[in-house]
Amino acid sequence: MSPFITLTGQSNKEYVFTALPLNRKLPNSAGVYVITNTVSEQTGKTLHSPLLIGSCDDLSKLSEETGIREMRNTGGNMICVKIEEVAENRQRIERDLKARYLS
Repeated sequence: MSPFITLTGQSNKEYVFTALPLNRKLPNSAGVYVITNTVSEQTGKTLHSPLLIGSCDDLSKLSEETGIREMRNTGGNMICVKIEEVAENRQRIERDLKARYLS
C-alpha cells in the first residue's frame, strides 16, 4: 500500500495526502486531515472511505481530541494528512473535500 493517496474535491482539484495508521504520531504542523475507513481488496487495490474531514493549526494534537478517538469505533483506521500552513488554503481544501465526500 502506498503511503500517498489523492483525494479529489468537488471542484475536481486533486490533493495529495500522506496516509498513516490512525494511532500514528502526527507532525507538529498545520494541515488538513481526513479520517478514513481503509480496506484492501483482493486485487491489491486500496479503498479509502472518508468518515471525517477537518483542518487544524497543529496536527500533533489531534489524537487528544475525543472525536478522533471515537472514529476508531465507527471504522476509522487511517488518517490522511496534508501539511498546509496557510489557514485560508486549509479552509478551502477542507470545504472542497467535504462538499464531495460528506454532503
